[in-house]
Amino acid sequence: MNRALEGKVYPAIGFTVSSGQVDRFSLVVGDDGSFVPPIFVTAAEVAATAQVLADPDLGLDFARVIHSEQEYEWRRPIAVGDELAAAPRIASIRSKGGHEFLTIETEMRDASGEPVVLARNVLIVRARV
Repeated sequence: MNRALEGKVYPAIGFTVSSGQVDRFSLVVGDDGSFVPPIFVTAAEVAATAQVLADPDLGLDFARVIHSEQEYEWRRPIAVGDELAAAPRIASIRSKGGHEFLTIETEMRDASGEPVVLARNVLIVRARV
């Protein structure tokens, strides 16, 4: 991967937390629908992260990628009606034992610009054998 892209910020993707989406998501994950499940923000994160994964300058061989870690830093719960802007950033690219590790942080802010959640995921690009 192209380590020169470490720190690159991609454009924010808009994401509306609608009651229909939350109802469907809650049904799938087995929640009662009385609140927005915390992992619902993964939908916004995946949409935003797609930009990073598709960046030809990154040189990511997606056929060798496995998902390693996922974490969230919450500032407040999300609610139906929230308008989120999810902006991904390449936090780090490192190598260890022939494998490459790509850490992507996606900051999600509400319509007033206040931070709601920081999602962090680590992808491993397996070494060529």
